[in-house]
Amino acid sequence: MPGGLSMNRMEEQGLIEPQRKGLVLMTIGKLLLWCDFLLLMFVYMVIRGGSDFWLWWVVIEGVTGLVFIEIGWHKRGSLLR
Repeated sequence: MPGGLSMNRMEEQGLIEPQRKGLVLMTIGKLLLWCDFLLLMFVYMVIRGGSDFWLWWVVIEGVTGLVFIEIGWHKRGSLLR
């Protein structure tokens, strides 16, 4: 490459791999949140019935999804590098 840095394939792979892992984590986090929204429709009925299991399930799944999105966002970094 004239006027720029030339990178070998291993160096390029080292730059792309963390971005790919970050995008995968973000996708898993979004999938968890969408499943959480589907379960959220039934939480009120279950709480009214006297059970807290699904409430805690939705809370834990939502927090896990948000954590995956946050970790993925930091691993992905800027896509404009």
